[in-house]
Amino acid sequence: MRFSLIFLFACFSCLSLLAQSDGPDPIEDQYVEIYNAYKQKLTQLGYPVGRAGNAAYVPGQYSIQYEGANAASDFASDLAKLKRDFGSKNVKVIGECGCSGQFKIYNLEFTNIGGEERGKKGKQQVAQSIGQEEVEPNFYVVPELEQLKKNAPYNTLPPNFAVIPSGKPAKPVTIALLDTGIDPYFQHPQVTKGMAPLYLWENPFPNNPKDEFCFDDDLIGWDFINDDNAPLDDHSHGTHVASRIAQQLQNNAPDVNYRFMALKMLDQNGVGTTFHASCAVAYAGYHKADVINASWGFYGEPDAILRKAFRYAQNQGVATMNSAGNYRRNLSVTRHYPSEFALEANPIRSIFFTSATRTGTQLWPLTNFRAEPLAPASHFMAAPGGNLLGFIPHYFGVPGNVARKSGTSIATPFASALAAHYKHLHPNAGPVALRNTLVGTIESQGLGGTINYLGQQVPYKVFNWVILP
Repeated sequence: MRFSLIFLFACFSCLSLLAQSDGPDPIEDQYVEIYNAYKQKLTQLGYPVGRAGNAAYVPGQYSIQYEGANAASDFASDLAKLKRDFGSKNVKVIGECGCSGQFKIYNLEFTNIGGEERGKKGKQQVAQSIGQEEVEPNFYVVPELEQLKKNAPYNTLPPNFAVIPSGKPAKPVTIALLDTGIDPYFQHPQVTKGMAPLYLWENPFPNNPKDEFCFDDDLIGWDFINDDNAPLDDHSHGTHVASRIAQQLQNNAPDVNYRFMALKMLDQNGVGTTFHASCAVAYAGYHKADVINASWGFYGEPDAILRKAFRYAQNQGVATMNSAGNYRRNLSVTRHYPSEFALEANPIRSIFFTSATRTGTQLWPLTNFRAEPLAPASHFMAAPGGNLLGFIPHYFGVPGNVARKSGTSIATPFASALAAHYKHLHPNAGPVALRNTLVGTIESQGLGGTINYLGQQVPYKVFNWVILP
């Protein structure tokens, strides 16, 4: 939606608006340690890091969303304004998704807005230049800091690639895996050696001219990092998370005809941005996935474009399972997204976030949690997330193609498997009903535990598998 904001221009000249970026952008005390850790790790990996309020972002990058039939022409008009105000050589479109119809999201880079403490000020400058409210810094998103590592990129589909159907008669349940990608090698049951295969979603209408995204040959999903149709895992996180979901279903609900929509929005080092995430969430919504597994997040600042993408996905029938994050913070106090979208005054009620346990009901040492209940007699939910085995890409050459990982990223697949089972049992149920049923069932069947927080015993519920109604 576009807003005129004419009254702003009556009060300020364009030059005065551009001059408002000089003041400091304060950071809240609770985020200083988190931001510094993000900056240190990302810098070590070679990424530029700036600060937008309380969060790490890509210096000089801002995302803008447009909606409606005139989205493309509206952007073209605004781009001309931005080049006029900031200089034609200083504004570059470096990414976009959505090609027609309901929405378009653009990622822009400004060479003369960047550096430390300029993200929120830069957002104001861009928004005021074009009279457009839906402008956001391009925040970094990651699974966990300890999962970030240098890897060589790999994004070529195998020769004569084809999707292998599961052969299960039940109506398919589509799980959109928003992660580092999936290794399609593991869709072959003969190579998984008794572990659950990673069956893939197949787009029934690739290259459809009416498709909202206009991607070429998006057969199994899309790689939003490399902008191609090969969302392969060159990190290992995505394949591991998918294998944990599949294994839970094979062990507990083998009739579920699960399939993974591969949406790569984290690169070979495990790093992505809110631009990539927003596009991936919107894609999952448009193609009517049943469940999103979002084993990643970021701290400190809301992103209106990402929020709108999740709300769109909810309206399209998609429930989201999200990791609570790994910084041993109380989410009643520390904002972690997209988990926080479920906790706001106008919450997205289809988002379910998961903390992690190590053994039994003992919490994993770094898991985030929530001390303040969402409702009377309610608890935060936790699932196993300590040292669990799963597939990693076969071209890594690791014996057995398996490795162990820990964290709330690895706990979230327990929720996604339950969500997939619920859609198998209730194909016509909506995402809010799905999330509410998971909460209610885990409340009644989960194991109870407590954590000492500021001298108070905070209760929570632990689940692995529960019997859904």
